[in-house]
Parts: sequence; C-alpha cells; structure tokens
Amino acid sequence: MHKENKLSALFELARNVQGDTPIYNAYGDVRGVIRGRAAVPGLIDLLGDELPKLQDKNGALKRTPGGNAAVENLKIDAAILRHSLVAQAGAEIIIYKDEAEAISTGTTGDVVMMSKQSYFETFEAAPFGQVANGSEVTASPFPIKRAAIHVDAAGGPQTNAGIYGLRFEFNRTTLKGFPSVEDAIMHAIVQGLARTADAVLLGALVAATPAPFTLAAAASAGVRMSELRGLVGTAGHGAAIDNNGVLRAAGIAAELTPDMTATIVGSFARSAVMIRSDVDVIVDRTSVQGDLAVTAWAALQPLVPDTSRFWTVEA
Repeated sequence: MHKENKLSALFELARNVQGDTPIYNAYGDVRGVIRGRAAVPGLIDLLGDELPKLQDKNGALKRTPGGNAAVENLKIDAAILRHSLVAQAGAEIIIYKDEAEAISTGTTGDVVMMSKQSYFETFEAAPFGQVANGSEVTASPFPIKRAAIHVDAAGGPQTNAGIYGLRFEFNRTTLKGFPSVEDAIMHAIVQGLARTADAVLLGALVAATPAPFTLAAAASAGVRMSELRGLVGTAGHGAAIDNNGVLRAAGIAAELTPDMTATIVGSFARSAVMIRSDVDVIVDRTSVQGDLAVTAWAALQPLVPDTSRFWTVEA
C-alpha cells in the first residue's frame, strides 16, 4: 500500500502550530508573550519511505517524467540509485543506518549503546607465483583496502562525513497555485540527494589528483575494459561522440556531469557514497499570512579506499 508523503503532514502541522505563547494574568488579560518558532520537525526515511505518485487522484499526470511509469510506487533509495550518475557508472550508494549495540557496563545493570564500526571494502585478485624448490614464498601486497563509514553526531567530533542542507521558501500565493507542492518538493529532494552524492564522490576523486589515463595504465592496474566508465565535466576534456552517437572520453563510454570541470575515467565499482538514512526536515511557518519554508539536512561521505583505479583525461 502506498504511504502518504510525509511532507504533507508536516505542511499541515506547520500551518497550525503555535509559535508565540501568550502569558495571561489572573483576569485573563495578556500580560506578555514568550517568543517561539512556529516550526515542525520531521524525518524522511530513505530506506522505508516511498516517493509520492506522479499521477493524481483523477488519473492526470502532475508532470511528464522521462521514462518513469506514472502509477509506479518507488522507494526513495531506489530512486536515488536511478538518478545518480556515479551509481550508473558502477559506484555503490550506501543508505546507512547507524546500528548501535547494547553493552553492559557492569553488575549494576547499566547499559550503554555503542555504535558498530562499518566499512566499505574492496579487494583485488592475489595471484599465486611459482616457487622453486627450497625457496621461500615472497610476501604479496595485502589485497584488501577499506574506508570507514562515519556518521557524525551533533556536537561531536567531525570526520570526513559532510553535512549538507537545502531550503525552499514559499509564499501563500505559490502554495495556492501548486496544490501538490509537497510532492514536487519530495521528488526534488530525492533527485538532489542523488546529485549531491555525485558531487561528493567526484570531488573526492578530483582531490586525489589521479594520473593521466592510458590503456596501459588501466591494464597495469588489473582493470577490465568492461569496468571502465567515464564522467565528463563542464570543460569537456577528451570527450567526443562516436559514429554511433555514444559519448566517449578517451574512447571509454561516458556520461556528462555538471558537478566537476575535469573528466575522470575509472573503475567506479571500487568507490561508494554513504548517505545517512534519516534526512532531517523542518517546516517553518514564516508569516501570519501562512508562508512556509522547508529546510532539509543530510549527511554524505565519499568512500574511496583505493584511488589508483581512477585517472583523468586531459584536453
């Protein structure tokens, strides 16, 4: 069964929530006001919530989506995978829910909750080498590399997980002109998470200053041709459309992205982006006329244990 858009309930509560609190005397007269914020907090659960339908109750499309079925019920995590360019190139999108473990602290029965450390790991083939009789086996490079997943608590130490926010503001006229505005906002937030995931991972790859791409370098790194994908940034370095209409970067199948200027080719299956499963949402009533504002906060982290399988394509 399709679930109601959580933003719909938050919008309705925000329209009616009490902001300032009047203080009355013994005769019922107002003698003061405690200033307050007319705001309602909520959460979007990326693992459990669904996107609102693109078809209204009368069967009419709210918008014409590219390649999406109008009556489809789509989980949010699946929608992020669909919209993310790095996911299409092979990267993992990890919708992460911090799992805590109950730890007893002694004989008094006190229990504390301890987060379990999680990792994104990659491993490579470790070939066997021929060993002559009487010779020792040479130690091979350790084949496993990993990046720790961090979800930063408010006020705690900051790791390489970043906090990202967005805000929409609507006056009453806009709200009346778009009766399903909360559905559009939910779709915009989900697509925004996918694009932010792209920007976070691509930013980490660019910061690693990969070496120039050559087929020889890819072969030496043990990367198969089928693994390689390219993402072409706004400078268009090394990009061209072949005779079949396929975009390629240095001959590798590629896609365009607005989230970097460089062009990167690599084995994206060796990378990931963590997105915290709970997206915090606050809906504010910003005026007595009923104007509203929506603020959302998300935590994302690039996970690239091994940058040696990524290269840049020069102009």
